[in-house]
Amino acid sequence: MDLRCPKCNSTEIRRVSLVYEEGLFRSEGRTRLSAVVAGGGGPDLVVGRATSRGTHQSALSKRLATPVKWLYLNVIGWSVLAFLCVGWLVFYVNTVTTNTSTVLSPPLTLFAVLSAVFLAFLLVFVWRHNHSTYSRECAEWSRSFVCERCGTVSQRGLAD
Repeated sequence: MDLRCPKCNSTEIRRVSLVYEEGLFRSEGRTRLSAVVAGGGGPDLVVGRATSRGTHQSALSKRLATPVKWLYLNVIGWSVLAFLCVGWLVFYVNTVTTNTSTVLSPPLTLFAVLSAVFLAFLLVFVWRHNHSTYSRECAEWSRSFVCERCGTVSQRGLAD
């Protein structure tokens, strides 16, 4: 099978997954420190240990990154934060304008119901992305090739 770039007709193409992994560098380092310190209060012994981990990624590897699943926890966390902030604002405006100290009011109840509906909509949207769009993007990513001459990303790398 003759694989060629559809843009420049080059045969120098490679799988996107391979180029992505080659541009990803993970490093780990460990350090140990031992010392004796003499001071005004007498000698002290200092012992320390450190571990550092890092990831470095090339620009090409970032461009060819794998598709990402959306996290339900992020949606729920940001929704709770927005609900508390805006809910506090609705509560405050309602108590100041009506000069009442009741906690439960029609605007606050309406806001709570609308927030629950919006959260349900967001969760369905994330579920739909993770079960249809994400799987399609992963399949496309695994079939993709990148041309080493011009940088074009193409499916199957075949020039038709």
